[in-house]
Amino acid sequence: MNFEKELKKKNATIRACSIQSGIPYATLYPIIKGQVDIGTCSYYTVAKLARFLGYRPDEIVYEKEDFQIFRNNLHHHIKTNELECILEIIESDDVSTYMRHEDYLKALYLVATVDYISRKNDIPLCNKYNHIRHIRLEQPYYVGDSSLLDPNKRDCIDEFLRFNIYEGDLYDAV
Repeated sequence: MNFEKELKKKNATIRACSIQSGIPYATLYPIIKGQVDIGTCSYYTVAKLARFLGYRPDEIVYEKEDFQIFRNNLHHHIKTNELECILEIIESDDVSTYMRHEDYLKALYLVATVDYISRKNDIPLCNKYNHIRHIRLEQPYYVGDSSLLDPNKRDCIDEFLRFNIYEGDLYDAV
């Protein structure tokens, strides 16, 4: 989570956060500046900062999972029951969590997955993600098969291409 952005949203300085949260300035400053991983802080520091920012402690501590592990787990879930999978994505707040922690690849990948499975099953698009559908990764991200590097993009799924993600198969989980 970008704590400086979060403080700006609240129109607060580090000093004000320190005073109102009860976290010593010397402890808080390196956390806000990204010099200290929030995951290494005491629970009480995390809880106080989370309370000040308006989150639960588990929402501000973020352990970044490897993308391939994330993708493989998602593909296994899709193979088991794709409609249940997209329902769980929509009902969870995972897309928002990834966006808040600036893990855009995973957030956009989930939205593309929901959109693709919705189209495939003739289900209307979920409007919960309308504010995200205009976002696009700056650099293309190639997933899986090297045939996706083909410039004509015929083997790529359109819903992923919209986000500059080159994905060809959601059912390739082993």
